[in-house]
Amino acid sequence: MKNAGVLFFSDSIQLLCEQATITCGVFDGTERFTILNRKDYTQDIITNIDNALHFVKQELRVKYEMTGTARRKEIYELPLDALREAVINAVVHRDYFLSGSHTVIEIFDDRIEISNPGGLPRGLTEKEFGKKAVRRNQLIASLLHRIDFVENMGTGITKIRTLLEESGSAQPQFEFGDFYTIKFIREKVEPLNEPLNEPLKILLNELRINPKITKIELCQKMNISRATVTRQLKKLKELSLIKRIGSDKGGHWEVINDKSSQKE
Repeated sequence: MKNAGVLFFSDSIQLLCEQATITCGVFDGTERFTILNRKDYTQDIITNIDNALHFVKQELRVKYEMTGTARRKEIYELPLDALREAVINAVVHRDYFLSGSHTVIEIFDDRIEISNPGGLPRGLTEKEFGKKAVRRNQLIASLLHRIDFVENMGTGITKIRTLLEESGSAQPQFEFGDFYTIKFIREKVEPLNEPLNEPLKILLNELRINPKITKIELCQKMNISRATVTRQLKKLKELSLIKRIGSDKGGHWEVINDKSSQKE
């Protein structure tokens, strides 16, 4: 069996190819200091990609537009297809013979960084990056092409840049060395005197309806991660909209000022 067979068909890659793990982490603020959430994905390569993308999606800020139908439109701060392309590129092009390092996705308040060990493949220069295709792992790229995960034509970087431009997002930043890193710039959180965004309004309303609601219940109701709930509660506290009365277990939330009714 080839190494690609392990990556695609093993229930867990930890025993035979531990370095193929995808590690995802959320940090409080803009530095690698306080970790709010971390996941290590160690299943087959397809499941790991899907799980990593789900992790990132849960941490993105979302705007909602009313469509006149029962379902509102969700607009993510960064285009999901661009992030998907970056994650798949990292998995396809990392150097799997380098042990001791994972493909890593790090989420900060101001950016998302996706890094993979190995830097640029041999034969591809920084000047040619995004213009020419050099595949470090041709078999992996070929198999992912067969299941429509990649086009296998070297169009990934151009697609990412185009999707970001079309969405009005900042262009990505790249770093090359022993690791290859792509950075997605996140939108700045609105100033304190700005109206609340929709996710914060929804959270505030849940606290108003049920002051004793737990973080786990909020995660389930809003379909977001615990780290996102923690960050949003912190934001409402900073805005002086809520405060915690009593202990974490026996206490409750108090809505002390309501900006959710402000006009947009």
